[in-house]
Amino acid sequence: MKKVKIHVWGALRYLIFLGIVGVLWWYFRTYELFLMMILTMVVAAASAYVLYRERNSFSVGAFLPGGGIGRERTVPMSIRIRNVSRFLGFAAEVSYEIRNVFTGYESQGRERTWAGPGTSYVLERDLVSHHAGRVEIAVKEFVIWDWLGIFRMKNAVPDAAWVIVSPSMERADDEELSACVEDFPNENETKKRGTDVNPDYEIREYVPGDELKNIHWKLSAKTGRTMVRERLATGRDRINVLLALTENEDENDALMASLHGLGLLLLEKGYPVRLCWLGLGGNLQGRYLAEEGELESALDEILSVPGKMEPQKAQYAMEAEFPGEAYVLVKNGAYKGAYVKGR
Repeated sequence: MKKVKIHVWGALRYLIFLGIVGVLWWYFRTYELFLMMILTMVVAAASAYVLYRERNSFSVGAFLPGGGIGRERTVPMSIRIRNVSRFLGFAAEVSYEIRNVFTGYESQGRERTWAGPGTSYVLERDLVSHHAGRVEIAVKEFVIWDWLGIFRMKNAVPDAAWVIVSPSMERADDEELSACVEDFPNENETKKRGTDVNPDYEIREYVPGDELKNIHWKLSAKTGRTMVRERLATGRDRINVLLALTENEDENDALMASLHGLGLLLLEKGYPVRLCWLGLGGNLQGRYLAEEGELESALDEILSVPGKMEPQKAQYAMEAEFPGEAYVLVKNGAYKGAYVKGR
């Protein structure tokens, strides 16, 4: 419930003014000064009452363009106050934060404006997306003041507006994976033995990152373990891909671009992919990919959490979670990845 509260400094200014009028009245005993003192108290009470009566007239929203955008793009952003009152306006103060969740960049600001009837713009400017990541603009506090600045009322703040800034996403032109991934084995070595065509699904145990819709509930109840259906491409073993992010923002942008091109190439070649990366808390996350849409979704998920990591920790976690399994380590440079044999 919204409550009107006294602002200490505003109330102090009001009391000083009222005290001065009171002293003058006590000294001069004039009718005019007495009326001024009474009028000052009435106006303060009326100001508080009008603010409380209009408590549900205000809302604030942050706005960014929908969909994803690329790096080094300029996009419009704004914070707007909506006042449904037909005639009354009030002073408003908005505290906000602009942040890139992936890089950890943050910028705070506070603006005061007059929230008249209709829509008022608190902030309206262009935002340049220098690095990939989930860029958010969040209203932290939204306060409406009465006309005398004595009373203030906090209003509800909305969820943050956000947009995904994507890295440079280009398809790999290499026809052979060996030209894209250092030490990648011959394609004949990656064919599944004993069969030319795999079934559409394989049953395996749940790992973090699996979607709930893929859980095999009947088999899970029967075995006492959470089992999922893994969709497979035909004829090839699954390829583990590890994204080891760094502390450098530019390097992470390049690694995300390499991951996109490498992932598309593997999927086009018919490889089911298990993509792994360090998530929140330094825990290894996994996502199974069998089509381009799942790759795009995984990239958005990675860009929506803090991305500054120590790359060695990702490799240690990968080898501890899947001992003996080979994986492709995403790289940036002449090769988009390096094939690391299980050990």
